Amino acid sequence: MNEEIMRKAGFGKEVDRVKEGKCPSCGKKIDTTIEFRDEVSVHEYMISGMCQKCQNEVFRK
Repeated sequence: MNEEIMRKAGFGKEVDRVKEGKCPSCGKKIDTTIEFRDEVSVHEYMISGMCQKCQNEVFRK
């Protein structure tokens, strides 16, 4: 995540949440040791900061 770009795009609150170890979508504290079901989910977390529940909602199959 490029913090400067995200802040300029109006996502300051979401950037702050990720920096605090929280999901930018729901605000839940994320425990990366138990949160994710597979490597794809971990990779998405590294990109977006979203918890597993929010990833499931956004990327429904």
